[in-house]
Amino acid sequence: MNAAAMTLAGAECFLSGPVCASLTRIVVPRERHDEFADTVAAAFSAVQVGDPFHAATQMGPLPMERQRDRVEHYIAKGIEEGATLVTGGGRLKHLKRGYYIESTVFAGVGTKHVIAQEEIFGPVLSVIPADNDQHAVDIANDTIYALNAAVFTPDAGRARSPDDCARAPLGTTECGSISTSRSVGSSSLAWAGRVAGKDSCLNW
Repeated sequence: MNAAAMTLAGAECFLSGPVCASLTRIVVPRERHDEFADTVAAAFSAVQVGDPFHAATQMGPLPMERQRDRVEHYIAKGIEEGATLVTGGGRLKHLKRGYYIESTVFAGVGTKHVIAQEEIFGPVLSVIPADNDQHAVDIANDTIYALNAAVFTPDAGRARSPDDCARAPLGTTECGSISTSRSVGSSSLAWAGRVAGKDSCLNW
């Protein structure tokens, strides 16, 4: 759990969140939802946000004011729709220059919430409870976008079992290692086709 939380928090620091492959919807077993939400919130809020020219900084500002406005809109929408704001959600008041947003984590996010359906492109993570593995796959597929997906588990066999069920390209398993030997791909608004593995060779 700690390894998954640290990996997700660290990955979301890249470009302060505006990355199409960000793993921002985190689907977890319902019985571990609260514990994981607290764990990932602690990891994400510990990220050092500040001047990107400082060596200690782990995450800088958003690129422009309208992007910060967009992220703030989604944060407000998450609160409005009943998701629990675990950490963050505001501007960094001690940083006067730059379009900074606090590392933000929502818990208890429903699949129909806007923050679970649309791409925020900011440092915002949504923790979504699932009843079982199949429910988790259903949640993963319940979006018009399918840019990236990952499975975090010590059970390699279990990690690979949803591969053919998820529309998103499952490019990451076992706490962040990327496999190029397995075919990944999607059939969604965001991406159609497959890359890597033997299946991608069949196109030729």
